[in-house]
Amino acid sequence: MSRFRRTVGLALGIVCLAWAGPALADEPPARAADPKKKSEAKFLRVKRDKKDTPIALETATVRFVPKSGEGGVTVDLVAAVHVGDKAYYEALNKQMEQYDVLLYELVAPEGTRVPKGGKREKGNPIAMIQDALKTVLDLESQVEQIDYTKKHFVHADLSPEKMAEALKERGEDGLTLALSVAADFLRKQNLEEMKKGKEPAKGKKDKDEDEPDLLAMLLDPQAAVKLKRSMAEQFETSGEDGGLGPTIGNILIGDRNKAALKVLQKEIAKGKKKIGIFYGAAHMPDFEKRLREDFDLKRDKEEWVLAWDLKPKRVGVPPLLKLLEQLDK
Repeated sequence: MSRFRRTVGLALGIVCLAWAGPALADEPPARAADPKKKSEAKFLRVKRDKKDTPIALETATVRFVPKSGEGGVTVDLVAAVHVGDKAYYEALNKQMEQYDVLLYELVAPEGTRVPKGGKREKGNPIAMIQDALKTVLDLESQVEQIDYTKKHFVHADLSPEKMAEALKERGEDGLTLALSVAADFLRKQNLEEMKKGKEPAKGKKDKDEDEPDLLAMLLDPQAAVKLKRSMAEQFETSGEDGGLGPTIGNILIGDRNKAALKVLQKEIAKGKKKIGIFYGAAHMPDFEKRLREDFDLKRDKEEWVLAWDLKPKRVGVPPLLKLLEQLDK
């Protein structure tokens, strides 16, 4: 896969899995994981057919119980991707009815509750990008499909102001942050080149880096499936920081997870016993570590749900036609 396609895929993935700052993927394997082999750091996986072709992207719900084995609090980590099939969010809505309290992510002022349908003002540039993305990928938006108005849903995330404070506490400012992110990116690129047995790239263009025909892609009836397969494989191999690097990983994952677990402590103190934490898949390895170390919980069982159906459709619609139809609305 060309560097152009990898970059586009990762950029799409960041928007796809990180609206308002949620997350990306999970603990890697170099290849697709064998679903029969249990991985204690895995919350997202790609299923393949006998020809090794990706046919589904799945997310996990993992239950944690007291290490003592006695009764008490149970905490489910409900991993999510932030655009998915409509049936995926229908299944999650039904699943989340079982909890005494469901903690959810959203970088917004404390106590913010998403209105039903996730309606946002027209002309919002972020909303426009996300709408175009879900149209091209033939998926639905989490914020529009999940019912956040349920009484047991509790906002458990940082506000934009708190995120800024967390950066200052680590001594970060705009310049140091930009330099750190650039260093993370270059380090990752060089590691990838070294794994291929190449010298770090210095302006040379690989053979497979020809620019793709974007018009042909937009006119391809199976473009949505092809793009989703490429993105799903990148999510699977991107590492526990979602491929973003440790700097962005700390901002998007570490700081926000700490805030969420403070809310968890408050809900436990209120006597809540059956608790769910609904966050992006990349947050989950860190959540698991903190639940083990700080809450004395252990992994009990896991369930998987289909997020993206990656099988080709018999009758596909070219993305360009769907985008034009969207503009006419």
